[in-house]
Amino acid sequence: MVVAVTGGICTGKTVVAQQLAKALGTAFISLDDLSREVTKRGSEGYRRVVEAFGREILGPEGEIDRKALASLIFEDPEKREMLEGIVHPLVEAELRKTLEELGGKAVLEAPLLIEKGMHEEVDFTVLVYCSKEVQLRRLMDRDHLEVEEAERRIGAQLPLQQKVAFADYLVNNNYGLHYTEEQVLRIARDILKKSPGGSP
Repeated sequence: MVVAVTGGICTGKTVVAQQLAKALGTAFISLDDLSREVTKRGSEGYRRVVEAFGREILGPEGEIDRKALASLIFEDPEKREMLEGIVHPLVEAELRKTLEELGGKAVLEAPLLIEKGMHEEVDFTVLVYCSKEVQLRRLMDRDHLEVEEAERRIGAQLPLQQKVAFADYLVNNNYGLHYTEEQVLRIARDILKKSPGGSP
């Protein structure tokens, strides 16, 4: 059983996915973490990304500076597609390997789940959302961005309204941890009911 948690930038996907993994008693996999793994210094992914975007995206220790790379790709859709074309197949291969090791059971945090059609390959899709105002504030606080840059990054993603149609469950993450966790526990109980060998 594979459950995937997705949503827009700074909607709270990580928290929800970790809560859900705990509630289901299964492993948590972050596709962002896998992305870092397949592009770490010395890897094939690292070589191809640096070859495509130049050494200006590197930090002082020679590692890929993800903030510098994000600034570059959010301003240019073609560059974003180029990066995804390099990294996504490597992440998918790493994910398949990891799932095999885990016996095919995990909760994934997958930002581009719907955009890349990966929702068709999982058992359940959970969409996390919050208001545009909350999302904007969280993004500005997290990445120390001006409002125009934060709005541009949010605008570069597939709109929430289009993602809703692909979701099995929705989580409203506007109101704090306790409210979110109550929703996650309800979803976990429902998933277990629908899963082979699950608890009633």
